[in-house]
Amino acid sequence: MAKKGLDISTIQTVLRDIRDNGGWSLCMGAGTSMPILPNWYSLVENLINKNFDLKDIIDIEIYKKMGFSADAMIQAVRNRLDIDDNKFIQILSKEVYAPIKDNVNSAEWKSFIKIHEAVTIAGISEKEWKNFEQIIENILSSTSANLLAEVVVESINNELPPKAILSFNGEAIFLALLNYYWMKRKNNKNKFDRIVNGISNRHSNRIPYIHCHGVLPINGVQNRKGHNANDKLVFLEESYLQLANSPMSWQAINFIDNCMYSKMVFVGVSLSDANMRRWLSWIHSNKMEEFRINGFTCKDPTEHFWINKKPKTDVEKVWMEESVAHLGVRLVWIDEWNQVGEVLRKMLGL
Repeated sequence: MAKKGLDISTIQTVLRDIRDNGGWSLCMGAGTSMPILPNWYSLVENLINKNFDLKDIIDIEIYKKMGFSADAMIQAVRNRLDIDDNKFIQILSKEVYAPIKDNVNSAEWKSFIKIHEAVTIAGISEKEWKNFEQIIENILSSTSANLLAEVVVESINNELPPKAILSFNGEAIFLALLNYYWMKRKNNKNKFDRIVNGISNRHSNRIPYIHCHGVLPINGVQNRKGHNANDKLVFLEESYLQLANSPMSWQAINFIDNCMYSKMVFVGVSLSDANMRRWLSWIHSNKMEEFRINGFTCKDPTEHFWINKKPKTDVEKVWMEESVAHLGVRLVWIDEWNQVGEVLRKMLGL
């Protein structure tokens, strides 16, 4: 039986006393960029409606009832368009970043691009940061990404930094927000290493920000040498299946390493991803077996925490809790998504 989920109203400092025992890490999903950027099914709907004649358009609700995953639907769009990967990436990029580009002026958009793509914050001017601040105030302020970024930077200043940040988003908005709040505290040196592939530089005094699903380039922007992550993009089903068939993929190694040696906090992910569930299951069952072999009784099998909004009924809560218990994951319930920063702050005892 799963342990009952924790509640924002009563949660204790479950992450504060583990700094000498692996510490904590953060795993981000696409939900942290909502409602600004499109979710997977909204992206599918936009791709279908904008790239096909009316007679060829399928209603997204009908498509969903067919049982296909969103990545399978995006794959179908690419198959029907019959274009190469580079052209399809350009179409994806246009759709993903449109909610920002369409709602800022040209100077703000240029600043967004520079900060979003930055490997180092040293070359960003005060004016560019001011432009980005306007984007936060006008567009990004209500996102989970923005609320969490402030708390993560606060945790660093309180000597409770995450061991690593794993992003399963196809963009780098959370990293841009982290860099902004880090800069706001009068820091002009990098605190986060942008990790997009196996040759990305890592520094012992920085926090690795690992783009597990690559980074969707903004159209017209040339990737800095050594930072091309197009091959890591996982929007298409064929990319997902390649990842599933590679037990020692770059993504798997990074995920398993951080989940084995730190407590992971999941935000904005559904935990329905088959790869993620397989990795978590292996880690948890392996650890439980090692406890058994060595004669230990593990009273608390919780390894990780999943912050999620409370469902409408207690029955739904119980079934969600049971669905991740064998993965070593415990629910942390919030009433609304605008509480996500508050609950992480409580978990850290800040």
